[in-house]
Parts: sequence; structure tokens; C-alpha cells
Amino acid sequence: MSIFSRIFKVGQAGANKVLDKIENPELMLDQAIRDKDTQIREAKQSIMQCIATERKTKALLEKERNQASEWEVKAEAALRASKEDLAAKALARSTEHETKANELQVNWESQRTQVDELKSVVWKMDDELAEFKRNKDFILAQSKAAEVKKKMYEAKARITKNTGPDDLMARIKEKAERKSFEADAAMEMAESFDGSDSLEKEFDGLEGVSSVGVQDKMAALKARVASS
Repeated sequence: MSIFSRIFKVGQAGANKVLDKIENPELMLDQAIRDKDTQIREAKQSIMQCIATERKTKALLEKERNQASEWEVKAEAALRASKEDLAAKALARSTEHETKANELQVNWESQRTQVDELKSVVWKMDDELAEFKRNKDFILAQSKAAEVKKKMYEAKARITKNTGPDDLMARIKEKAERKSFEADAAMEMAESFDGSDSLEKEFDGLEGVSSVGVQDKMAALKARVASS
């Protein structure tokens, strides 16, 4: 079955499925149109031969009828001439032609019916081809849109499935954060263990807080000494 036949068999919706399997839909559809044109042209040539045969049969039919009539006229003329035997022979010949005419009538009617049926088939093919030519651009546009949509979904699927880059970035980010935390820990350790007296460091930390209390105590101590 040709691609053209397949497209018209499944209809326009099915046409997209057919075109999806074609590497170059536009070139293939143009070829399908040319093939259909050739098919129609060959069908018309076959019909012309059938019509010629039908016309020949009809001509033979009319000839047999005319001869049957002519021999009947001759039989009548012979009977008027009192030649009954000759009239009988003429009627026999007339009957012979009439029998042939009846057989040809059946053949001609059958041929005429077949020619009409073939014409209907070709007319339908012509209509289908004309409709296809009108809708070719639309069908191609649908096919291309479907192909673009298909590629978009395939790209989306690939992006969704391919999580490698995201995983790598997450690992790099986690590693960078860990290094930052490790650097903070190293700094804290360096400050905590710098080799100085820990007790002095504790007093140094209290210096600013206790300076006022020390001055008050000093003033009280001086007053006590002066009064003694």
C-alpha cells in the first residue's frame, strides 16, 4: 500500500503517525502526489480502453438490430410476392440477428455499468488528490509541530534524568562550606592555644570589668589608713 493510500486510509489524525516515521515528510508527500497523479492517469487510460470496447459492442448491437429489421422487411416483401419459402428463410435470418442483438445487449449493459463504476472510482481519486493537495501544507505543519513537541519533551526528560551536574555542584558547595567551618575551627584553636599563661589570660579578660571596683577598694583603703 502506498503512503498516499495509507494517509487517506487512516485519516488526517493518523497521517501524523505515518509522517513521524518519514525522514523527510515534504519530499515524500510530493512523491506521493506524483504517484497518485500517475495512478489516476493510468486509470483514465484503462477506462478509455473500456469505453472503446463498450462503444464497439454498442455498434455491433445496433448493426445486428438493423440487420434483423432489414431481413424482416425482406421477409415481408417475399410474402407479398407469394414466396413463402423465401419469406421463411428471411425471417430465420432476422431471428438469428435478433438473437445476437439480445446477447450483445446484455454484454453492452454490463460494460456500460462497469465503465460508470470505474469513472466513479477515478472521480473519487481525483477528489482525494485535490483535497490532499489543499491540506498538504496543513498536514506538514502539524507534523513539524508534533516533531518539535516531541523533541521538547525528550529534552525535558534528558534534563530531568541527568542530575550529574546538580549533584556535582551540591558536593562542591558542601565541600566549600566544610572547608569554611574547618578554617573557623582552626582559627579558634589557634587563639585558644597560643602558648601564653591561661590564668593571666583569664585576668586580662576581667580587667576591663573589674577596674571600677579596684579603684573603689583603693579609695576605701587610703581612707582607712589616714584615719588610723
